[in-house]
Amino acid sequence: MTELSLQKVSGAYYTPDWVCSSLVQWAVRGTADRLLDPSCGDGRFVAAHRNSVGVEQNRVAAEHARNHAPAATIHQGDFFSWAAGTAERFDCAAGNPPFIRYQTFKGDVRARALSQCAAIGVELTGLTSSWAPFLAVTASLLRSGGRMAFVVPAEIGHAPYAAPLLEYLAEHFFVVHVVAVRDKLFPGLSEDCWLLYCAGYGGETKELRFSALAAFSATKVPPAQYTKVPVGDWRENWKRRLRP
Repeated sequence: MTELSLQKVSGAYYTPDWVCSSLVQWAVRGTADRLLDPSCGDGRFVAAHRNSVGVEQNRVAAEHARNHAPAATIHQGDFFSWAAGTAERFDCAAGNPPFIRYQTFKGDVRARALSQCAAIGVELTGLTSSWAPFLAVTASLLRSGGRMAFVVPAEIGHAPYAAPLLEYLAEHFFVVHVVAVRDKLFPGLSEDCWLLYCAGYGGETKELRFSALAAFSATKVPPAQYTKVPVGDWRENWKRRLRP
């Protein structure tokens, strides 16, 4: 099996370092902040901040992460099993969760993921891809006021299964900002990728922020220009979609 085929099965496409750095610099507000990457791959996000914890299913990738980010704590295993057992809470989170479609995202891992989502109030459908429960469960591990910044598939803007996740985020963060990016962040990948910024865990927002960029460039902050979409309008007039 080729490297690209293995990536497609595992949903792991490693993020360019400059994208990792941009997201981490926004999520982290101080050197003491504890950062979580729930699917850390080879450790690119956790390498961008010394006080980090990464979880990685793949044993070889976890070893790469330990070498790439020696200051970070790396747990090798299933994120949802680890999340169910940890008492630790985090100031921020950042990463690029695996994009595994429902046909492949199955078995015990899927059952644990959907069960944990239901326990925190996120009822995901049988068509859910893996990234959505990764984000929901990660959010539940944040401390009050926490932030998270993630690479997400463009499906966050139109897939019906993504709507319950956005509802949950709006109910638990002061700011939810979705950024559509036209140019591909991963040139070798057919999947279009967007960005998600959430701030103020423990709060609530009545509007979604939505930006559309031609391309994403290195920056420490989300786009200053955005459309305010009231959650009620998003449900009724936007049909629970965000489209550029």
